[in-house]
Amino acid sequence: MPLSSDFKDAEYFRKRAEEARTLAEEMLDAHTKSVMLDIAKGYEEIVKSYEKIANWQERTREPK
Repeated sequence: MPLSSDFKDAEYFRKRAEEARTLAEEMLDAHTKSVMLDIAKGYEEIVKSYEKIANWQERTREPK
């Protein structure tokens, strides 16, 4: 069964990670900047997980 989601690919989460990094660059407070960078890292982990699942699905797909 294919991974079903409103987010069709990892690109959604890549964009969110980039947005978080961009916001972090604008932060003046060191703690807030660190939190935003942690959020970006979290999104990147989601991307990695999504890609692993997608690759597994591709490898295990039954031939037509």
